[in-house]
Amino acid sequence: MKKYDVIIIGAGPAGSTAARYINPSRSGISVLLLEARRQAGLPIQCGEALPHYRDVKMVFPRFDCPEVFDLPPAVIASEIHGIKFVLPRGKEYFADVTGRMFYRDRLDQYLFAQAVTAGAAYRLHTRAHKIVGHQVFTATEEFEGTLIIGADGPHSTVSASFPAFSPNRELIPCAFVIADGDFYEKHIEVWMDNRFPGGYFWLFHKNGEANIGLGMRETRNVRSVLNEMLSDLARQREFKIKTIGGGVVPLGGLKKRVAWEHVALVGDAAGMVFPSNGGGTAQAMMGGHLLGEVIRAGLPLREYQRRVDDIMRPALKNSLRARRLIDLTRKNDSLFLALMWLYDRGGWKSFLAG
Repeated sequence: MKKYDVIIIGAGPAGSTAARYINPSRSGISVLLLEARRQAGLPIQCGEALPHYRDVKMVFPRFDCPEVFDLPPAVIASEIHGIKFVLPRGKEYFADVTGRMFYRDRLDQYLFAQAVTAGAAYRLHTRAHKIVGHQVFTATEEFEGTLIIGADGPHSTVSASFPAFSPNRELIPCAFVIADGDFYEKHIEVWMDNRFPGGYFWLFHKNGEANIGLGMRETRNVRSVLNEMLSDLARQREFKIKTIGGGVVPLGGLKKRVAWEHVALVGDAAGMVFPSNGGGTAQAMMGGHLLGEVIRAGLPLREYQRRVDDIMRPALKNSLRARRLIDLTRKNDSLFLALMWLYDRGGWKSFLAG
């Protein structure tokens, strides 16, 4: 049985960033990345929008590592200059916010390459089927890790293997496509009306490409609703779908416990997603950095718990409150429009990130 100091299950933004900052080549800490997919980043799994570091600092003022968000130009598709909200009764608001559209496959592959360059060993197309204590079992191999890290998404095998962790709550199904076409607007678009209970439809322009999708409580089949929206969009502009994707997003908030004894959770596995908008890539990278720094310094995992509670939990908790208020008012168009008017007058930060 091969032994490692750290076994990280999941080579998405959270897992790869954690491995990068453990920096096995310099720290001498052996790290194994296990990834179920054949290639990091494929299939694509999100809406592909990411804030600038300056915006991260506004929401998480105690997070202090700009290099986490220093990405190569090849990863970035376009700059975001505003969000157009389309609301019930045809009402529209324009939020003056900025960010970046990125290529999720390229981001994951870049972060994975950074982890490997830093000295992490890896296995692709290798799913962790069972974890017992310090042992990780795959279909063909067994490994032993002093520390076990769950960066394996909303249906985390690591989390489910240890009763100390709660399951992710409010898993909202989503579906999306990547399409080529006349998608050159500088802003992104979000539709929020009664067709999408508990969620929204999005059209994110990416310099001649678009990520088009929706997430909603499954009162109807999510893929069917998306197909209806795509049919409507096809009457307005020409485009060609080249990729279809989907999954679930955990919108129940950050888990109370993200570290226990020799095990830690990070990214979607820990519920590091903004409940108010479903964004999680930035927090996955932040969480990976916090975890990697703690492990590299030889500190106990309870220090990771403390840092997450101090740096990330306040904003994520506020975002959960915002989501509950949004859910409550969306049952009544007049109340919801009044709430969105307040956000428009007072600033969109609390809607977008709590």
